[in-house]
Amino acid sequence: MSPCLERLAIIAGAALGLAAAAAEAAASIEDLQYEGRVVVTADGNGMVVTRFPTTVDGEDVEYHLDIQNGPPPVRALSVTLNGEVVFQKVAFANARVEITLHLAGTSDNEIMVSADGERGAGARFAIVAVRPATPPISAKQ
Repeated sequence: MSPCLERLAIIAGAALGLAAAAAEAAASIEDLQYEGRVVVTADGNGMVVTRFPTTVDGEDVEYHLDIQNGPPPVRALSVTLNGEVVFQKVAFANARVEITLHLAGTSDNEIMVSADGERGAGARFAIVAVRPATPPISAKQ
């Protein structure tokens, strides 16, 4: 194969890879259901307890708990959602866990996040609803 054709093949392969990655990224939509932050106080503990509604549901919707630890990072974190422990770890960076929420329009969800570590350490958390993106009109045939 000529060097020119080899370069064209490499460029075409890269373009197809980029197109596939872009299509996969656009394949879902994330809707924020709740976000918060827990901060460790002088006693070495931090806690957040709150309620929030589910605003998106459906057969094709999945829910995730996203956690970002720090800076500075907490030593340990536990998350209880609607009475069920859904996350409990020591020494972690970031995490995403699939969870279950109450149906939209019914009772609120209750989340309790507890952390321990050095004073001022913190972690951010978010509950997101992930659903497939609607295909373009040209694809609906």
